[in-house]
Amino acid sequence: MNHPYGRCENCGNRLYEHVDGGYRCPNCETLYSQDTIEQSPSV
Repeated sequence: MNHPYGRCENCGNRLYEHVDGGYRCPNCETLYSQDTIEQSPSV
């Protein structure tokens, strides 16, 4: 996991860059694509 980016929409935890691309919440395991993150408002 790399640099924190934004917050999870489900639980509010920090999102981290995932090795397979996109971002992942380590708390609830939700995956976000790069496109989803770019369209979300800044948190």
